[in-house]
Amino acid sequence: MNNAFNFFLLSPVLGVIQAFKHYRETWAKNSVWLFIIFYGFTMYRPELMDSTRYVAKLQELYQQPISWESFISSFYSEDGDTVDIYQPLVTYLMSMVTDSGNLLFAVFGFVFGYFYSRNIWLMIDLARVRWPGKEFWIMIAAFACVIGFWNLNGVRMWTAGHIFFYGAFLHLFNNQKKGILIAASSILVHFSFVVPLIALALFYLIKSSWRFLYFVFLGSFFISTLNIQAVRNQIESTAPEFLLPRVNRYTSDEYVETVTEFNAQAVWYIDYYTKALTWFIAILFTVIYFTPKKKSESSPTFINLYGFSMLIMAVGNIMSLLPSGSRFEMIGQMFGLAMIIYFWTQYDFANYRKWFKIASPLMIFFVFISMRVSLETLTFTTVLTNPVLVFFVDLPFPLINLIK
Repeated sequence: MNNAFNFFLLSPVLGVIQAFKHYRETWAKNSVWLFIIFYGFTMYRPELMDSTRYVAKLQELYQQPISWESFISSFYSEDGDTVDIYQPLVTYLMSMVTDSGNLLFAVFGFVFGYFYSRNIWLMIDLARVRWPGKEFWIMIAAFACVIGFWNLNGVRMWTAGHIFFYGAFLHLFNNQKKGILIAASSILVHFSFVVPLIALALFYLIKSSWRFLYFVFLGSFFISTLNIQAVRNQIESTAPEFLLPRVNRYTSDEYVETVTEFNAQAVWYIDYYTKALTWFIAILFTVIYFTPKKKSESSPTFINLYGFSMLIMAVGNIMSLLPSGSRFEMIGQMFGLAMIIYFWTQYDFANYRKWFKIASPLMIFFVFISMRVSLETLTFTTVLTNPVLVFFVDLPFPLINLIK
């Protein structure tokens, strides 16, 4: 940790660069972790983002404190609609000592950054069998961009995403029992992660072959509509009472209209860059399906990772037809890229590598636009200062101003 902390004090951004340069060192992942904490402290928080709402709640609680009993009573009750524990709890505890949004998001960055950095190094460690080349690092960049550090703005959904991936991957890859518990804890961060948890449970209970799941995955691309009213009715008949206000909010006609209008205003590449990654994954998964595997077919890791990746991506494709359901596509993309990286590092098939090169422009396009999106919340303070200078130099302007 000493090298990571030294780089952090000098320049968190430099620490990240050195982390990937010395990716085999034990301190490397911690440099990325520390950078995320610093990013949380210095990030730009646009008015329409969730982060602004969380900071406003922190300041409200700081100015008008409520008792612990009143706070606890808001969880899982018919009167309240608080169904996630992590963000409200951290905000409440922080309000006892500060009303600083910077400190609040530094704490959020502490948790998010831990799982973000660990997930990246789970992928990097796959290359111990095969020496990584430039293609490998492009895949790592794409993986790091699916739920990038700039998604800390939506701290609940995306922290839960990284927690779920970390736990599920540990179980799928190494059959570590603790992975199930870690993945299950994601519902404490965002209630909607009951969906991928059900998918993980069904994967092990039904034990469908990965060949069958491949056709389920393909079929999910051809589902063009979903009856939102039927989905709402089904959920209302099965979900606990305390979840209904939140579910109805996400499936209401007003919410559908708001999301539709918001998406219609997006620049064209914002709509297509995630689709480009989805098609890249679909092409490579099809190549894997038709590649003679022999050794891989008998590998529990291959069967688990390939099978569940197709299932969770199919779930993401279907959920994307609901308002805000496209967020689940990103969970599927993480597993899809993990499988592609795993196959690249473990097996040497010329046909797979040929198709990787053919489809790689789709992935590169995704990485390029993702980097552009990151500039929306990366500030000059983040990249030009350090934990000491930040208290003397205040440049809270997003880097996107350089190109707008």
